[in-house]
Amino acid sequence: MINAIIGAKGDMGKNLLSPLLKQIGQVVSVDIESTPLEWKNAWKADVIWLSIPRDKIPKVLEGIKLKPEQLIIDICSIKRHLHKIVKQTGASHLSLHPMHGPFVPLQGQRWSVIKTQANILENKNAVSILKFLKDQNINFLEPCSEDEHDFMIGIVLGVPELLTIVIDALIKEYSKNSKQSAPDVKKMTQWSVPAFNALYGFYIHSINSSADWLRSDLILGAHGNLLEDAKKAFSNLNKISVSDINLKLRDQRKFIENLPDRERNRIRSWIERWFVDASQTIFRLDGRKEPKPKIRIQEKIENNKIFPENKKNITVGIHGISGCFTEESIIRFCEEAGIPTNKLKFDYLVEADRVVASVLKSKIDRGVIAVANSGSGVYESTIHALSQNKVKVIAIYGMEIFQCLISDNSIMSIDQITEVFGHPQAVSQCKNTFMERFPSIKLVKGKDSDDTALCVKKIADGKLPKTTATLASQLAAKKYGLKILEYGMHHDPFNTTTFLIIKK
Repeated sequence: MINAIIGAKGDMGKNLLSPLLKQIGQVVSVDIESTPLEWKNAWKADVIWLSIPRDKIPKVLEGIKLKPEQLIIDICSIKRHLHKIVKQTGASHLSLHPMHGPFVPLQGQRWSVIKTQANILENKNAVSILKFLKDQNINFLEPCSEDEHDFMIGIVLGVPELLTIVIDALIKEYSKNSKQSAPDVKKMTQWSVPAFNALYGFYIHSINSSADWLRSDLILGAHGNLLEDAKKAFSNLNKISVSDINLKLRDQRKFIENLPDRERNRIRSWIERWFVDASQTIFRLDGRKEPKPKIRIQEKIENNKIFPENKKNITVGIHGISGCFTEESIIRFCEEAGIPTNKLKFDYLVEADRVVASVLKSKIDRGVIAVANSGSGVYESTIHALSQNKVKVIAIYGMEIFQCLISDNSIMSIDQITEVFGHPQAVSQCKNTFMERFPSIKLVKGKDSDDTALCVKKIADGKLPKTTATLASQLAAKKYGLKILEYGMHHDPFNTTTFLIIKK
């Protein structure tokens, strides 16, 4: 089966359809910059996917004549009787809508199926595509008409987009009448509590996740007349009384109480967990101070026995190089335990087995090694090194790991990155993020010796191509003078690595 993607460079085409359809055969990708020959080949495909704005489709399909056995699949958010336009081509038509967009894992996605052709299951390509999508564990909504679908989208997408305008207007009016300065986004995120964070989170997500043309289309092109209905609804607020409000609050409470406890608790847990993670990220990145990763000491001997007391200089072997997470972790450990670090001299041994070997040979006084991560599992090289040698563990602690995507300073955006090379653990901690958001970027796991900070240094020294990025700490990016393209690439929001302090 040959699939053609019209609009292959957009988010849906690039991040969702292209990696998905490559699993079932050849994919022909075209866009506005493609040559006439490339377009000609696209129209010969068995299945033609329309991954372009709804209003662009009439012009794209103008004069196109196809065979009945060929299949056109549109994935538009708003249909507006699109089947009438597709019918003119002579091809069969399957109308779908990936409701969760291009960045949610397929196993968590729900797609709408829209009834536009009664005999669509007589088309073998349609049958094959639907079976393939179900095999990817995609959930499907019951088939509905184009009007029913567009009404649903008016509620689930159009209303949130419209409410971003309402929120702006309400905050502005409330600030003016309260004789207070209207707060900016930064201030409101710092004020946030779970309920407001959920509200303002959707505000930011709505703006951040959709192109301006789509946001405008969702408001102004929604089924019926969403904008006029909104004006009428809000004008009715002029007539609402205190008793009406109290009655409405009671009705809302009854509605929520009729939801199963399991569902209510699930939503609350999800919002509160998300709130913790979002708040930490906001405060970490607001520029007020250098962020300090959280640390949790699980076990340790007395403070005065962790490092030799009578030595002028205490050598500590580090599993990594200067700027690595292990170095950051031992500094944070000492801060948390109240232990001075002025006597500590770090020996950057890169690999866990070298740290263990140096401890056993008394070349260093203490060693610090990473042993496991909450999102990617154990460090195999560390386990092997410990299993083959006898050392004493004198402290166990966990530190929050904040993975950053770091590149050469000449790179302007993630779109220029073709490959990410990194320490095996760093890549494992971020692989789901890349699979969901940047599937076209190739992930390459290095060896245990390819420490996170060392990978940053390789980019700084020109030892890796400029289009190759890596995953490491903010400390490493700052130390080697490179650019952070994106913060928080790890898929586990509570990404934590467990470290050991060892001695002979």
